Amino acid sequence: MRNRIAIVVGTALLSGCGALLHGPRQNIDVQSSPSGAKVETSPASGTYTTPSTISLERKHSYVLTFTAPGYSPATYNIHNEIGTGTVIADVLLTGLVGVVVDGLTGSWYGLRPENANVTLTKIGGSQDDDDAIHVSIGVATSRQAVTLMSGARLVNVSVAKR
Repeated sequence: MRNRIAIVVGTALLSGCGALLHGPRQNIDVQSSPSGAKVETSPASGTYTTPSTISLERKHSYVLTFTAPGYSPATYNIHNEIGTGTVIADVLLTGLVGVVVDGLTGSWYGLRPENANVTLTKIGGSQDDDDAIHVSIGVATSRQAVTLMSGARLVNVSVAKR
């Protein structure tokens, strides 16, 4: 029993409070509309597909880049912030060892925000795009007439003389 207590106390003294309480990585939930978007991180930690939970190192700030075919790419910033309570606990409870361990592993930090939810903007204008409204304008100079045509139903076009 004394050996177990000695191991626990020894581990606590040789680790930082942040490393013991939450470790050097943090899970971030990522979602997008539409779902199924590809997410890449910078600094690079992998490629993911939304919705997903990704595990990121606490010691870095990240830029998440969301991409999907037919949509404009979008970025989302995740910032690391130092946990003041963890630093104080390291100094008071573990001394220099905890400060060094948590400082090197990044366990002092927390990532904010903990959820990333991005809405991608659809790229319009292609002939195959069901959501696009295509309007063509023709000018007949011999008749001084303008012809407006739309391939979409229920599209009102008005022409006003100036």
